[in-house]
Amino acid sequence: MRPAVRSHVEFYPQGAYWPRNARASPLYRLVEDHFDELERVWDERYEREHGFWRPVVRPVVEQFLDCGDLRCGFARLRCAACRKELLLPYSCRRGSFCPSCHRKRALLFAEHVDQGVLGDCPVRQYVVTIPKMLRLCFKYDRKLLGELSRCFYDSIKEIFLLAAPHAGASSAASPRLPAMISSVQTYGEDPTRFHPHAHCLAADGLLAPDGSLFPIPEPDPVQIMLRFRRRLLQILLAKERISQRLVEVLLSWRHPGFSVFQGDPVSSDDHEVRERLARYMAHPPVGLNRLHYDPQMRQVTYAPKHHQGGAGPDSPGTITCPALDFLAALCTHIPDAGQQLIRYYGAWSHVRRARARKSGCAAARTAPSPGTQDGCAHSSKRTWARLTKKV
Repeated sequence: MRPAVRSHVEFYPQGAYWPRNARASPLYRLVEDHFDELERVWDERYEREHGFWRPVVRPVVEQFLDCGDLRCGFARLRCAACRKELLLPYSCRRGSFCPSCHRKRALLFAEHVDQGVLGDCPVRQYVVTIPKMLRLCFKYDRKLLGELSRCFYDSIKEIFLLAAPHAGASSAASPRLPAMISSVQTYGEDPTRFHPHAHCLAADGLLAPDGSLFPIPEPDPVQIMLRFRRRLLQILLAKERISQRLVEVLLSWRHPGFSVFQGDPVSSDDHEVRERLARYMAHPPVGLNRLHYDPQMRQVTYAPKHHQGGAGPDSPGTITCPALDFLAALCTHIPDAGQQLIRYYGAWSHVRRARARKSGCAAARTAPSPGTQDGCAHSSKRTWARLTKKV
């Protein structure tokens, strides 16, 4: 795609920050070698499996190839004391495809959630998955991904209010409500599979308008799953994405295929765990330290999550596939333009937090969130030097 560029890299002392070399990453070389070919053969080889070629893919990939390239723009940094100058290349900010930009977004998102949303409230992690039989519905209709979050919030809202029957009676206009953040992802441990699911952080109780927490007994994840299944199947049936016969088959299974993982409660003082859970909600599709690309063999090897340095193609959990197939699967995880993947519900919704800040109540002790998808893209006080220590 582009001619090779030789760059001079200065020697950085131990403990200093080493700028990344975008062109040296295996993902960059994979995309540069095979993306044009992938676009040419998509209709013939991949349309049946992955759907039609989406117009959003090429702009995202082209911006990824420009990320960190000095020829595509840079900022000149100068130290006022020693007058040393550095050139800082612009980033693509395409978090859905670029691992570097996605990692920065995940770190900023985690800080925003811990410091600007959760407040002094204990939380629980939830992970919601659906049967493989239903995943194609979401693959070919990306608008359905938002229904995963909405159905799950409606399910925990019903369970929480049933556990505290008088908790919703504080005010007709501003009752006590659950609070939840949901992040929908289409990738899991294996990035070659389309796996739509939701990662959620929910308050461990009901929140009043003044920010006080109303504790409830520990929810039953099985009951949450059953309500979530019922709601999601009703929506898919109403939108004519599935048939009544398929609904009957899914309901007759001994193992339902739906699952809801419920984690242990995390206290409001455990900021490290809260940030780690929030980072995982926004983790990138691939990890560069797990990806190996062989240009001679035109093959990609993707190591398991907790692999050791010597993990090879025959190691348990290792994924080995043709480079073109891997890149085609990776492109399916690029969200559509304007698609919202992170949502705030209940007492943590943007509207209720804005009302709380305006009224000056206890729930407004947190910082306001800018109007972006992850609520923190324009924070000017957070720097790479500090964020790098968290990686």
